[in-house]
Amino acid sequence: MCHADQPPPSAAAMTTVLLNGLFCLPRIIYAMAVDGLFFQAFAYVHPRTQVPLVGILVFGVLTVLVALLLDLEALVQFLSIGTLLAYTFVAISIIVLRFQKAPLSSSPSPASPRPAAKEYNSFSDHIELVGTEQVPAPEPGQLRPALRPYLGFLDRCSPGVAVASAICILVASAITLGCVLIFGDSALHLPRWGYILLLLLCSIMFLLSLLVLGAHQQQRQQDTFQIPMVPLIPALSILLNICLMLKLSYLTWVRFSIWLLIGLLVYFGYGIWHSKENQRELPVLTITRYVVFSSGSLEETVQVVQPPSQVPAQEPSSP
Repeated sequence: MCHADQPPPSAAAMTTVLLNGLFCLPRIIYAMAVDGLFFQAFAYVHPRTQVPLVGILVFGVLTVLVALLLDLEALVQFLSIGTLLAYTFVAISIIVLRFQKAPLSSSPSPASPRPAAKEYNSFSDHIELVGTEQVPAPEPGQLRPALRPYLGFLDRCSPGVAVASAICILVASAITLGCVLIFGDSALHLPRWGYILLLLLCSIMFLLSLLVLGAHQQQRQQDTFQIPMVPLIPALSILLNICLMLKLSYLTWVRFSIWLLIGLLVYFGYGIWHSKENQRELPVLTITRYVVFSSGSLEETVQVVQPPSQVPAQEPSSP
């Protein structure tokens, strides 16, 4: 029990949360502004202190106003729904990135438009480069070769469609399963057989989507850390986070919907048009050819190929 001259534990916790918000939030906004997703004024860094000054001032005042206007329970639930939703998006992104192709680290860019040549005079080089054929490894997102005789119908659609559909079904079934578990006996007033039937259907759809994802080839990178048991662990994280979010009050969902609407307006009104991700140049494509001469030497020719969208139009020939 606290004495009269000591602050309650809730005040100390509130101070900690405010200081944490003042440290993290302006830097997140700064990173978004540098990427072009938020207003460029928040990308300003003070030349002497090297801190995002505008972000600290604006969002510091906004955080203090929210802390003064709302009570402690509303603040805790509002913080919880934002954190749980962020973790849910992270789990979904882990599944999506695991079934995508790894981006190219670098693409060769020749200094001159003439093709670059490299000669190989060794006979062993000739055998290694010309005489052998390498079997390409299965790409991420494709059906595993061992399962093609049994699940060949998944290969009939376009590449990546089966994986994208399975992820959508996984998220939808997790939301439905969470609603049945949380509101099945109270708000929905389902009979016992209806509750069990919905629970079985949602569980079957959830497990089937996991099996479809597990049947496809995943991305394997040895130089980066990857969590084990994908997509099982991210799927369980999605289901658990959704169940925890559904246990929050409806006023928390109303406040969250308002802020989410404001964020979507900022993104579709400003961020999507100024994003630097859309302004990246397309990678340069190259074609490598090996030419064997009668003298036994081997010459490698690298030819730069421009994407169709960057090929300049040919001028009409003069008569």
